[in-house]
Amino acid sequence: MYKELVGKIVDEAKSAGANLVIWDRRDTFTVESDDVEKIEVENDYLRVQMQDGKATVYVTYDYIYKLVVEKEGTGKGRSGARAGFGAASS
Repeated sequence: MYKELVGKIVDEAKSAGANLVIWDRRDTFTVESDDVEKIEVENDYLRVQMQDGKATVYVTYDYIYKLVVEKEGTGKGRSGARAGFGAASS
């Protein structure tokens, strides 16, 4: 996944106050907007620092195969509707 694409997705999540769901080669996890102090899009990785200061997560772009902005329901359909981008890594 490319830095520019990750940056756009992170910006969208921040502006919408939405959660960020990350699938990497080992796990799937949700970065909840209320618990994040800072998200930084670095050259080779995404860095998420949690508000409590006890956890910082680094995810290398090469291992991200799906990154999704999770928005809460808009009244119709299922809640937590997701829109995002996936990438195949070689």
